[in-house]
Amino acid sequence: MSYIPPHKRHSKDPNRPSPVPYSLVTKFKNNLDFKSTNDKINRVTCSENFISKWLVVSSNGVKDELPASVDLVPFSSDSAECINGERPLVLMNNDSQKVSEQEERAQWLLIAEKFEEDLVLAYERAKTSVEENQHVLRLVARFGKIIFYKRKPGPLAEFSQRNLKKMFSTDVPTSNLQHIMSNVVPNHGFAIDLEKDTYTVKVFHNSRPSETINCKCTIKADGRLSMYKAELDVVRHLVVDMSCIDKSLDMRLMLAAKRKMTALTEKEIRDIKELLDSATVDPNVKGGLRWPFCKSSSGEDGYRIFEVCHVRATIYKNQTLRLRVRETDRFNERTGTGSVKREVTLILKDVNTKLQEQNIETGCVLVMLRDALGTLWDFMHCDASLIS
Repeated sequence: MSYIPPHKRHSKDPNRPSPVPYSLVTKFKNNLDFKSTNDKINRVTCSENFISKWLVVSSNGVKDELPASVDLVPFSSDSAECINGERPLVLMNNDSQKVSEQEERAQWLLIAEKFEEDLVLAYERAKTSVEENQHVLRLVARFGKIIFYKRKPGPLAEFSQRNLKKMFSTDVPTSNLQHIMSNVVPNHGFAIDLEKDTYTVKVFHNSRPSETINCKCTIKADGRLSMYKAELDVVRHLVVDMSCIDKSLDMRLMLAAKRKMTALTEKEIRDIKELLDSATVDPNVKGGLRWPFCKSSSGEDGYRIFEVCHVRATIYKNQTLRLRVRETDRFNERTGTGSVKREVTLILKDVNTKLQEQNIETGCVLVMLRDALGTLWDFMHCDASLIS
C-alpha cells in the first residue's frame, strides 16, 4: 500500500482529530525543546538599522497611534490562521466622517510627509550593503489586511496595542481584486508582460536553521522539478504599515534587498537537487508537491524542506511600474498547515531607481512619493461596503 501524507488522509470517524504530520512527530521525539530550532526557521530577516513605522489612515487624517474611536473586531477571512485557538482581529472605525473623494485623496497624499525622511535614510543605509554584497534593492507596495493576535488569552476589552501581536496578511478579497483588474489595470495603462507557473521550495540546513534558501522551480517535461534560481530570504530595510480604517484594504510599503545564493558547496547543491528530484507534482495536496515517506530531508546533517508553494502569477507593466497578481497555494511542512491566497504587489521601479541616485533633492523625493501614492490610492479606492 502506498504512503499517504498526513494532509491527504481522511478519517471515517468525524470525532477523531486529524493525524499529526510525520515531520512534527519526528521533531517531538528528537528534540523536546521546540524553541531551539523552530523559532529560528522562517524568521523575517531585517538589516541592522531596520526602520519600522505604523500609520493609521482615515477620513480624520493620518495618525501615529490608535485613535479612541477605533475598536478591535474578529477577522472573518478564511485565509487567516488561528493561533492558540484565537482568531485574528482587525481595526474598525466607529467614527468615520463623510468627506468628498477629493478631500479623502488629499488626506491620503499627506502620508508621504510622514515617512519621506525615513525612506531616504533607509536607502542611504542600504546602499552600503548593496555595493558590498551585490544585493538588489526593491521598493514595493503590498495590499492586504493588518491583523492582530492576542499575546495571551483574555477578554478583548482588556487588551491594548502593547499586548497584541501585529501581522500583515497578503490575501486580497475577490471584490478588491475585481476592482483592480477591471478599473486600475486599464486606467493606468498596464499590459501583460508574462505569465508564470512555478513552485518555490524553502529549505534550511540543520546547522544553519536561521538561513532559508528559496529554490525557484519550473516543471520539466517528465513532470519533475527543475530549479532555475536559488535565493536567500530578502533583507528588509524599511517597512511602513498603513491601517486604512475606512477602506477594505490596508497597505505595506517595503524596501528590501534581494540576495542571490552563491556560496553553496558541491555537496550542498547535490543534496538540494536530490530533495527536489524526489518530489512529485500532485494538485490534490496542499502546496502542489509531495515527497515519498521520510524523503523530505537529506539526512540528519543536511537540508530539510519546511515549506512548498505553488505560484500562478501574471506580471503587468507600464512605463514606471510593475504589477504582480498571483495565486499562491502554500503548505508548511513544519506546522502541517496550508493556505491559498490571492496576492497583489506593486513594484515602484522609477521611485526605486531615483532614490538610489547620489545627492537627490528632498523636494524631488516628495513629489515622486505623492505621485506614487496617487496611483496606490486607485488600488485602495474600493468602497468597504462592497466587500462581502
